[in-house]
Amino acid sequence: MITRTKLFLLAVSALTTVPFLHAQISPSDSAKYTRQLVNIEQACMNDLGVGSSKNFNKYMHRDCFIVNEDGETVTKQAFVSQIRPLPKGYSGHINVTDVKTVFYDKTAVIKYVADEFEDVFDNKLHTKYAVMNTYVRNDTSWQMVSGQIFEVPLPPPSITLPTSVLQKYTGTYRLSDSVTCTISLRNDTLYFQRIGRVKAALKPETENVFFRAGDSRGRKLFVKNDKGAMVMRERRNGQDVVWEKIK
Repeated sequence: MITRTKLFLLAVSALTTVPFLHAQISPSDSAKYTRQLVNIEQACMNDLGVGSSKNFNKYMHRDCFIVNEDGETVTKQAFVSQIRPLPKGYSGHINVTDVKTVFYDKTAVIKYVADEFEDVFDNKLHTKYAVMNTYVRNDTSWQMVSGQIFEVPLPPPSITLPTSVLQKYTGTYRLSDSVTCTISLRNDTLYFQRIGRVKAALKPETENVFFRAGDSRGRKLFVKNDKGAMVMRERRNGQDVVWEKIK
């Protein structure tokens, strides 16, 4: 189940259901159960938009826990207590796509991409979440027993920098005596090439923060150290690997 109340409206569109394992479940039952699970998700997401916990209380097992996109484990009680109406000026919708289900006896796992489009005081936001929930089936319905959600990283927009700024970062950087990299400039684009590896373009996020295409989580920060020398900090998950500029 989606863990943030910003995920507020489930509009089921472009839905592709792809069951890939159905131990002891017939194809007709798997299709029926998949529709039931999607309907449950929709009902719960609709509740978020009006600040209601009705369907969460109905479909979440009392011992259900959720691992949210920040890596926190949230109990049903804690999750339900956070449900409230959206602030004034917020609106939007979520499309559920790329659905996959697994059924085994009375247990089901549903995985999908929650494609969120949100308006925040006329600012257009677009975020994708990978959601995977586990349900158990009783005689009349389904109960969610656990859930996970991961935000799908998207690259930030890049900016244009003058050549004079980019030129400051070119040179050779050293991680150790045997590991170096080169930052070069070509056609107003910086390139990073670690020794023995393929050259990659760096896109500017700010004047001194860059990212590689296809790597939305990592950043390269060009800053001066305490001695006034240029260093490149490779940052991932809040941790830095420091390269010293040697020429």
